[in-house]
Amino acid sequence: MSKRGIRYGLALALTGVAGTAWAQDGNVTMGQQIAEEYCASCHMVGPGGAFKEDPPSFAAIAVYRSADQIRARIVQPIHDAMPRYTEYMIGGNIDDMVAYITSLED
Repeated sequence: MSKRGIRYGLALALTGVAGTAWAQDGNVTMGQQIAEEYCASCHMVGPGGAFKEDPPSFAAIAVYRSADQIRARIVQPIHDAMPRYTEYMIGGNIDDMVAYITSLED
């Protein structure tokens, strides 16, 4: 296994251990602002977004993905069209995004 693979696996393992706590520490309002600024050009980011697949609405993501899975997809996007989180995520912004997205499940 490559060093990159080991680091990614370790990051996912740590996310699995503490992911739920991290999501609870995020600021939902800040996450919403980030989503509206950086994600809304592709995703439906508001509550009640249509349950579509390509790309999924944040409401659909909230229902079908755990906080740990959401965090992993932000950190390691699965397709090239989604910008890397490092371009706009600083400090606790990942926590804020996870908190906002998971808040849409209600």
